[in-house]
Amino acid sequence: MLTATFAVIIAILLRLFVIGAFVIPSHSMEWTLLAGDHIVVSKLALSLNDLERGDVIVFRLPDSLRSGASDELLIKRVIGLPGDTVVLNTHSVRINGKRFPDPPLGATTTVLPKGRRTIIVRKETVFVLGDNRDNSWDSRFWGCLPLDQIVGIPMFVYWSYGSTDSDTQPHIRWNRFLKMVN
Repeated sequence: MLTATFAVIIAILLRLFVIGAFVIPSHSMEWTLLAGDHIVVSKLALSLNDLERGDVIVFRLPDSLRSGASDELLIKRVIGLPGDTVVLNTHSVRINGKRFPDPPLGATTTVLPKGRRTIIVRKETVFVLGDNRDNSWDSRFWGCLPLDQIVGIPMFVYWSYGSTDSDTQPHIRWNRFLKMVN
């Protein structure tokens, strides 16, 4: 009985402080992550490493942006770090005067429908965008994300269920198993 209790306590501590599981709810990170991907998130990664531009993060929205009692987690790519100047144009992002690479894997790259916008990333915040920029609710709409809202860094896909371009019926996507998130 003592061994079972100890195992449950260890499992709870691991889930609270070390790793978590998360399901991708939307298409905002295609093609890096697909709706229906189940991922393992490292909660320790942020305490062991500094956040870098291009990192994918899982986070909670600040209370002021939540609708009702929702504690929904979101996932986006870090574009701007504290102190950066982010310039958004129709088809490009510039960080401190240098063009930021387009999202990997051929995702949509429309940044702004028209015009140009400049954002200074404040201390203790980051600027985040979804890889599928035509279909992402991100820092362009609600501003910079406070660092204390970040839950962790996704590590890999452990299960994937949904449709694909070649098969619109939901099915297990075997080719996504153990795919690293980057």
